[in-house]
Amino acid sequence: MKIKQLRNKLLLGAVVISMVVALASMLAVSLVIRQQHLDQSNALLRKAFKVVDDNLAERKNNILLASHQLATQKNLGSTIWYLAQYAQSGVDRETLINTYQQLVKDIYKTGRAAKLSRIAIYDAAGNLVSFSLSDSSGERVGFVERSPKPSFQVLALKDGEELDRQALQASDAFAAIGLKFSGRLPQQESVDYAVVDGSLAVESHVPIMGVAFDLASGKQEIKQLGLVVASQRLDQPFVEHLSRLTEIKINVFTAQGFSSGNLAAYRNPDWGGLQAVPDVQALAMIFNEIMVDGAGFYQCLIPLYTDKRLIGTISALHSKDIVQKNTWEMVRILGLIALACLLFILPIAWYFATSISNPLTVLSRVFRSVASGKQSGALGDELEQLEKEKRRHDELGDLTMSFMAMDDAVNQKIAQIKEINASLEHKIEQRTVELVAANEALTQLATHDALTGLPNRKLFGDRLQQALAAARRNNAHLALMYIDLDQFKPVNDCYGHAMGDMLLKEAAERIQDCMREADTVARIGGDEFMVLLPLVESALDAKVVAEKIRQVLSTSFTIAGKNLRISSSIGIAVYPEHGSEESALLKCADAAMYCVKESGRNGVSVFTPLT
Repeated sequence: MKIKQLRNKLLLGAVVISMVVALASMLAVSLVIRQQHLDQSNALLRKAFKVVDDNLAERKNNILLASHQLATQKNLGSTIWYLAQYAQSGVDRETLINTYQQLVKDIYKTGRAAKLSRIAIYDAAGNLVSFSLSDSSGERVGFVERSPKPSFQVLALKDGEELDRQALQASDAFAAIGLKFSGRLPQQESVDYAVVDGSLAVESHVPIMGVAFDLASGKQEIKQLGLVVASQRLDQPFVEHLSRLTEIKINVFTAQGFSSGNLAAYRNPDWGGLQAVPDVQALAMIFNEIMVDGAGFYQCLIPLYTDKRLIGTISALHSKDIVQKNTWEMVRILGLIALACLLFILPIAWYFATSISNPLTVLSRVFRSVASGKQSGALGDELEQLEKEKRRHDELGDLTMSFMAMDDAVNQKIAQIKEINASLEHKIEQRTVELVAANEALTQLATHDALTGLPNRKLFGDRLQQALAAARRNNAHLALMYIDLDQFKPVNDCYGHAMGDMLLKEAAERIQDCMREADTVARIGGDEFMVLLPLVESALDAKVVAEKIRQVLSTSFTIAGKNLRISSSIGIAVYPEHGSEESALLKCADAAMYCVKESGRNGVSVFTPLT
């Protein structure tokens, strides 16, 4: 009876242990899977933040570029001044209307090309001159006629339709836009966030400068003649575009509430206990969990500020249902696997429990027979059965001895393995050090000039891209110099390449000595060098540095006991005046350098359109 109890306990223990292990494994794996999904959601939201940030930066750059192109258009300032001076005089109305019509065509063309929702031109007194609007109700353009009293002349356009003067409709008021600019006219270019007609938008202000005739003094002077105001709503098409790019839901809020988005029920941004006040301004984004109509979401909040004022917020939302669904699906699969394992373990446990209990049962009967002193025929049968079937009585003893021998052998093997592991770890450390050194050497060869040790064209291009990105974010200037050594080829031809190489190394050191720590000097081939000044106030700063380089290069070189003289031709291009992209700046700097060469060499030139 006791032997049967042992068998039952073995079976029960096997089942309980299997179930505990299965449940613990399911719990651990489900927690790991849930954390993986949370990490994936977090990574997805961070990716969405990067996409939104890049898209906003691109929109700011495009709207500012379009506004700047319109504001700097030839004769625009003169046209606005003319309209402001003569709109209420006795000048022929036909001439004024033609002027207004041409101005409307220009801003309508600019607005369509840049996909702007609103673009308007104001004169120096802040009076609205002309405008172009694009929204869900269609496209409308027009101007304000000042005589005999201010009135709107508005034309609704269909897609691709041309301006038709006969279709203009006069109105004393127009709800979509006011007659005056609110506040003083900005005197500097700017692009920031604003609320336009209740929707969050990107809005730019670009002054219009030009030559005006001063009636009091009778002289002409350059001054601000007007202002270009352009805006682009962050509306539903913007939301749908970002949702397609990021595969998550996007909501846009103004400071007052919902503007546009995929979740109309989510009306105000949930800051998760934080307040959208100065403490939050230091945060680029905020991650939290929210509930909308009973549905859970992981959220990334992106606050948008203008002059330290919270104008709006963009929310990126990833549904928690997806994470929970995936987690429960995996738990269900694990449960089925655990059940299958349990069904597989039960027969095996029954076999092992029986194989242990049966020999013990036979031995127990043998021991009881011997203890009772009754040498019956049954005892002989039991012993004969053990001998014939080779039961566990002898095997258990052999097994014990085998385990002891195996333990000794295992301990010896473990000691050997530890020695081997120690040797392998030492070799791995050596190989790791060698690989790190080799990788550093390869990196140096791939990114630096072998002769001078300066960055090569590839590394210089990477640093220029980084500097351009920083300049765009900070609305700063940077300068690019193209340096070509004059009279280097005669030195190379006369004294040989070895002498020329020493001269190039000495020239590189002299140029490097003229630089700040943040500046970059690169050799891009032959006797040509490039210099990047990532932060300058104006082209004059870059010209001072270039002149310093020119002077040190014009000083004689002593190479292998010989006095050698060379000079340099240096061309300068400045961001953003000469271009906003790497290729444009390189072309401008190269053109300025060739201008120096054509002018007699040994000089410095800043790129101009005449160059």
